[in-house]
Amino acid sequence: MKPTRKFMLAFLMSSVFVCGCKTTNKGQPYATQKDNAWSRNACGAFSMAYYLAETNQISGADVEKTAKKIYQNIKFDPAAGFGDYSDPFKIMKEVAQYARNVSFKMNLSNAQAPSEKLMLMLFQAVGADASMFDDITDIPSALAKDEYVIEIVVPRASVDLAAPMHNPLHYVLTYWKDGTLYTLDPGRGKEEPRQNFIDGTTARWSFCNSGIFFTAS
Repeated sequence: MKPTRKFMLAFLMSSVFVCGCKTTNKGQPYATQKDNAWSRNACGAFSMAYYLAETNQISGADVEKTAKKIYQNIKFDPAAGFGDYSDPFKIMKEVAQYARNVSFKMNLSNAQAPSEKLMLMLFQAVGADASMFDDITDIPSALAKDEYVIEIVVPRASVDLAAPMHNPLHYVLTYWKDGTLYTLDPGRGKEEPRQNFIDGTTARWSFCNSGIFFTAS
């Protein structure tokens, strides 16, 4: 891991991780994260397991077992001192075993929303190399119809730019289906329109327009 990458991840992960048509969703609702258990910080692993279930690479009944296995592979190394959070670059490596065209994308050049500015602040504060990321405007315009993204969100309605480290961060799986963007949240285990988490129908999240993009194999 490059030093700039390590420092960026330290900065990011010291924040709290709460952690065309596609599928028939026969396995939903899926297993979810639980508090005070191994899965508490495993939202990245659950998002990956959801992808595997949605693409029929595992059964819906195997989501929790698969997430637990994946989680052991994507946690930060203990020596890094970042706790039991998921390393996004390890997620990229893990996803690459089951998908194609894996890349990290974020809004680098035209961040407008506070949540986008938060990600940019974290990015700039550590002097990370911009070549590590692909620049996008937002998730809806960047995500192809046959792609998935494990995106990073702030699971609350507002973002505190005055205290960046006080903002929780969370991984969720997002994809297109029937012309609508859907999100599978590890806290719920079932898909809902992504818009429901923007307008407050289900919850009101702040979307960072950042995440790990990939295409199913």
